[in-house]
Amino acid sequence: MAELRVLPARDAGWQAVDAVFQAEASARNCWCQFHVLSNRDAARSSRDTRRALLAEQIDILDPPRGLVALDRDEAVGWCGVEPRVRLHHVLASRLVRQHSPYDASDGQVWSVYCILVPPRYRRRGIGTDLLHAAIEHALAGGAEALEGYPIDTAARGGVLPPGFSTGTVGMFVDEGFHAGAALPSGRTLVHRSARADESGGRERLP
Repeated sequence: MAELRVLPARDAGWQAVDAVFQAEASARNCWCQFHVLSNRDAARSSRDTRRALLAEQIDILDPPRGLVALDRDEAVGWCGVEPRVRLHHVLASRLVRQHSPYDASDGQVWSVYCILVPPRYRRRGIGTDLLHAAIEHALAGGAEALEGYPIDTAARGGVLPPGFSTGTVGMFVDEGFHAGAALPSGRTLVHRSARADESGGRERLP
């Protein structure tokens, strides 16, 4: 997709963000709040309040959250990427705390926790481009390490779940991530440092 651009959501504008989420049924319910809100706050929220929260987060957070993929002027994908300390649901996970190599309070660890491409735009490499851009965005924002929680397609027999929006383990491994531990629903905790190896690629954690 020669015309594909990936921009910070604030630069792409709310109209572009809204268009991506309105194009996928599960996204219209979540509004990228599943990993962000605590269980208590999530239970108190509604679809409408979660949508308003995303708009507010994009407007006020620094460093900004989220990237949007644009094909010419059409919004075709979203990636949730930001410092992990903001992700209350992620940090409440016993498995993440137990198996992540990074301390929960480390603000230089960023998470790539959502890669959303609406069904009609899939199989064009947009998710891969979003992940690559998310890594560059995190490193530019001062990240020393990155985490993700993608689907292990092998563990699911190649079948992706409804509302799939995490990326796959293979995508992350291709970008230098190391698979650390199995998570519920066929997901895997993956992580990588920000340091480059001598060959010019990114260092994989042991």
